[in-house]
Amino acid sequence: MDEQNVVYLPSAGRAVPATDTTGSGPGNTPGTAETALAVADEAIDAELVPEEENAEIDRRLAQARVLRLREASAATAVVIKRRVQEAERPKRVAVGAGRHTARAGFYAARGGASWAQRAGDAMTHGVVRRQIRIAEVSGDKTLLAEWTDRLNTLKDARRTRLQELPKTVWSLIKAGLIAITVLAGILLVSGVTMQFVPGGQDFVGFFETVGAVLSVMGEILNWALIIGLWGAVPALLMAAWREGRRAVDRTPGWMLSPEQRMNLDAEITPGLITQALANMGDTAINKMVKAGERFEFVTDPRTQGDGTFVQVRLPVGTNAKKLIKTDEKVELLAGNLGRFKHEVWPSTSPEKGADARVLDIWIADKGALDRPVPPSPLAGPEFGAVDVHRDAMPWGLTPRGDTIEVGMLRRHWLVSGVSKQGKTASFRALALWLGLDPTTELRIADLKGVGDWAMFEGIATTLIQGSNDANVEATCVMLEDAVAEMDRRMERWLHSGGKGDIPREVSRKKGSGFHPLYVIVDEVQVLYGAGDGIGGSKDDARAWRAAKKIHDQGRAVDVHLLQATQRPTDRTLPVLVREGAHVRASLFVPNESTARMALGDVADMGARPQSLRQGTDAGTVVLTGADDVIPQGASHVITRTHYISTENAYGIAERAKEIRKRAGREVEVFDAPDQIETRDLLNDVASTMRDGEKVRSSWLLQQLKEQWPDHYGALSAQKFAAALEKEKVEIKTRSVDGTPGQRAVVEADVLAAIKARNEAAKQANDPSDEG
Repeated sequence: MDEQNVVYLPSAGRAVPATDTTGSGPGNTPGTAETALAVADEAIDAELVPEEENAEIDRRLAQARVLRLREASAATAVVIKRRVQEAERPKRVAVGAGRHTARAGFYAARGGASWAQRAGDAMTHGVVRRQIRIAEVSGDKTLLAEWTDRLNTLKDARRTRLQELPKTVWSLIKAGLIAITVLAGILLVSGVTMQFVPGGQDFVGFFETVGAVLSVMGEILNWALIIGLWGAVPALLMAAWREGRRAVDRTPGWMLSPEQRMNLDAEITPGLITQALANMGDTAINKMVKAGERFEFVTDPRTQGDGTFVQVRLPVGTNAKKLIKTDEKVELLAGNLGRFKHEVWPSTSPEKGADARVLDIWIADKGALDRPVPPSPLAGPEFGAVDVHRDAMPWGLTPRGDTIEVGMLRRHWLVSGVSKQGKTASFRALALWLGLDPTTELRIADLKGVGDWAMFEGIATTLIQGSNDANVEATCVMLEDAVAEMDRRMERWLHSGGKGDIPREVSRKKGSGFHPLYVIVDEVQVLYGAGDGIGGSKDDARAWRAAKKIHDQGRAVDVHLLQATQRPTDRTLPVLVREGAHVRASLFVPNESTARMALGDVADMGARPQSLRQGTDAGTVVLTGADDVIPQGASHVITRTHYISTENAYGIAERAKEIRKRAGREVEVFDAPDQIETRDLLNDVASTMRDGEKVRSSWLLQQLKEQWPDHYGALSAQKFAAALEKEKVEIKTRSVDGTPGQRAVVEADVLAAIKARNEAAKQANDPSDEG
């Protein structure tokens, strides 16, 4: 058969000769199309496809075959795995049973050893002798004498008891004989009496009855003895097992299943605490452990919030503060407890009268600190107006689950933390709460300027946004204006005969001029790092001088300064400014030295913001100085702040505006040029200066506000400077009253501007000048 005359028909499954359809073949009949179809046995409905499309079909068919093979392989693997598991089940059961048996035997043996040790201690006064050895090692002569006297007292008491033992035994024997004699007498009298009672038993019958009763009692005692003897062994083993579980420090890992080994450190027990502290590398602790002595637990491990709290007294020669002084020591303790460093917070005991050896430890449950913090109460639409004099701001929760509600009155704040840690959100939450009190005045500078504080438009009397030089200058002026306001309040308060703090009723009275004023600066490192005599720590630097004045005297007249920074270093945040803050909070910082700059000396007392996890612990702060929420004697408290998104912040801000509107305390939008046009600014300035060569611009503005409150009452320092500049008067940096670097208005400049203006007006109105 010629290859050229063969057509392959896959459906028919055989080759069919391709005959001549023109009828030219022999007999013409085989050459017809009908004959070809008849030979093929069936009709094929198909079409020829191009080579590219045919190759694509082949590729898809190959892929389908691969997928079928994969599915078959996966199903086969599942079957094989199930069969392997079924085959290994007896082995797993046997291994599990072996572990259970070994663990039970280990606990029982350890319990027996514990009983033996306790019995030996009781016979030899072992506990006291170990304390004597510890006192000898530590060189504490007073403690040594105390324990030696106690040992001698115990020995004398035992000697006395042994001397009295024969007398005690003879007394017991005599008591038994007397009891038997009395009982025999009672039975004899009863037997005689029964003979004379009508219908009573005779003498022999009575004692037969007594004998029967005694026989039954003897049988009961016999069975009780048998049951007691048979049950004593299991009961003893159970008691030994329980004692072993109590006494054992750590179960060997090979006796535990993989699941049990994973949760080995989940439960905090005295044994685990003992083992963790014994491996801290402390000399005094090592000597105590070698002497067989145990720690004294002032407070046994107990559940507290999402963790466990324990209070332990360390041995003589160990200081709790020194034991946990470094991050490495804390990390070692956490590792010994089967936790991460951020999950273990040791501290010296805050309790009154606690000695330096008492160590408090709070250990978080595994994964507890990764659970989300509940939403802020401020975000709820039902959260209404507040009173800074009486209410506290719900800032967050401690890891133990306790609510942190901080007071905001008469406290200066400093919040630190690296970027992307939730610093602005945590800091802004404080200002949002303050905005819900209609009596407060907020002056805000956001020196980052990306819209994080834009919702305070219409709430803050001053709102600066951005980090350019003009905004830095305006922020410095805002601080200086706050100083001028503080000075004005102090003068008025003293002249009015006021004493002590501003009373609540005066502070909240509309128009009193003593309302709570909060000056808030975010990214304050931009301010203190600026040049042109604004930033830095030199004597003539304007920013830190203004901040220090507010820190020194602002609280007395309810003027507050709240600052937040990414870098609390000496260059971008002068020491005097850091130390002036009463409340200091720090989110994650990179190292211990930065933590010390952020929090001060409490960084040496267990406050470790550097132990927080960057990113994971965003919004978590180490809070110091807030005495109303920090336990007595403690140096700090960890706070997981409630997160308030920017969207929610706008909602809270709108609520604050409504509250202020209802209270008649709306913040008026003030346009400085329009307001100044109603009066002659230069003449007012000239008359207010009263022949002074130069005066502080902040003082001058305050005088204008007091004399013409309707016209200048809402004029800010920035708009005042702009209005003067429009009148060709520049505010200059001069020495005023012996203090260099002050922003001042020079009288000669004001008079020159008035003269130039008058001359220009005269020329404009003089007809002789017309050409």
